[in-house]
Amino acid sequence: MSPSKHASSFAEISLSALKENLRQVQIQAENTPILAIVKANAYGHGAVPITQFLSQQKDKIKMFGVAFFEEGLALRSAGIRDPILILTGCMPEQIPDMIAEELTPVIFDVQTLEAINTAAIKQEKPVKIHLKIDTGMGRLGIRPEAVRAFMLKVLSCPSVTLEGILSHFAEADLKDLSFAQKQLSRLQTILEDFTDKGLNVPYCHLANSAGIFQLKSAQLDCVRPGIMLYGYSPLEEAIPHKLTPIMQVKARIITLKTVPKGTPISYGRTFITKRKSRIATVAIGYADGYPLSLSNRGMMIAKGKLVPVTGRVCMDMCMLDVSDAPPLTIGDYVTVIGSEGSTSMWAQQVASLAKTHVYEILCGIGSRVKRCYV
Repeated sequence: MSPSKHASSFAEISLSALKENLRQVQIQAENTPILAIVKANAYGHGAVPITQFLSQQKDKIKMFGVAFFEEGLALRSAGIRDPILILTGCMPEQIPDMIAEELTPVIFDVQTLEAINTAAIKQEKPVKIHLKIDTGMGRLGIRPEAVRAFMLKVLSCPSVTLEGILSHFAEADLKDLSFAQKQLSRLQTILEDFTDKGLNVPYCHLANSAGIFQLKSAQLDCVRPGIMLYGYSPLEEAIPHKLTPIMQVKARIITLKTVPKGTPISYGRTFITKRKSRIATVAIGYADGYPLSLSNRGMMIAKGKLVPVTGRVCMDMCMLDVSDAPPLTIGDYVTVIGSEGSTSMWAQQVASLAKTHVYEILCGIGSRVKRCYV
């Protein structure tokens, strides 16, 4: 799909690169079944189109994961019928629709478990659940010492089937994996206890993208790739990998002007030109997810040349010093995220300049940035 002539900014998303990243997940995970994470609008890439594409890879992907009920409902509304796991569970009022739409909740409290069982009996529709264990994240999940008592509750619910147990790494992205190993050990102990009691749980899962890269022993019955599907490594230290960023973001030049030395640029006059300068105003700002922290710090690519953001990033626009770039005209696109020839400014580089994480850059790309799939 080509960008509309009306698009002030757009994100071009390569489905072939996504498919290749999925293949790299398979290689790293040694063909362990995949639970593909498409929460947060598929990390900013567009949940419905990304899931529709990945849904065609049924020999590779067994399930999709989203954070919230409404994300799962949106996928169902788009006609996606694959298994969908709701990673944060559901609110009481969402339970009837969750059951009707055959969404699978993650469970971590007795009240929700009992409410789901009651609603499932009423609707005469059994529900699969995944049980979350807090092995060290301190966020969602049942404490390990409470699992046995909770399992008795699960077994007393006739319309609930335990399809999986899971936990979440707190720091599998670090070089020091000692705490991640402890978390894995705690989950494995619980799984062994289930096995000893004759409880068959089809899926036990823990490995996120970092775990897939660094802890082969954590791959268990399925893996949960997120950021690596979209082309980025989650690890603290750079490692060689064959992932390809699947999204490039471009924004149009609204105007160009030549200004004399000493000209203030943008709010607060935080940038004053030090020479006669050619300034381009481009159609992207913090409302579109380009961080305010990149004021006087960010870089974009104009006709193959890295050019600096000058002055404060505005809500809808920002300014670039294109004095050293090849000739530009109004309507030309600059690359905000991506590459032109050998010059690159990928989301990881943008995040580094903004002193944040690549996740925040990708997930923050706003709805005004039109997504185009190629």
